[in-house]
Amino acid sequence: MSWQLFVLGPAEEDICQAVSYYESVAPEQVTRFLDNIQTVINDVERYPFASEPQPNGLRRRSVKGFPYSVWADLDEASQIVAIVGVVHQKRNPTVIARREQSNYQS
Repeated sequence: MSWQLFVLGPAEEDICQAVSYYESVAPEQVTRFLDNIQTVINDVERYPFASEPQPNGLRRRSVKGFPYSVWADLDEASQIVAIVGVVHQKRNPTVIARREQSNYQS
């Protein structure tokens, strides 16, 4: 059975904010940034256990070439992967812990 993937609204907002930032400071990097995020999301869907769980129970993967991490919540029983955030690595990780993580069940 394959895993179902959901990208939650807050993660989409994170991506949009990061894209806006890169559009203003390095527009030539936007496509590469989005491609690298998509690569990480695809990897998380294919190999959800490839990264160690963090203290908050979520899994984190770095985005190659950018100071961002993709945060995922796994529901093993339902085989659901929810991308809950795409956050700059200098931000306090508690921003992710405060997010609602249970609204991705279909």
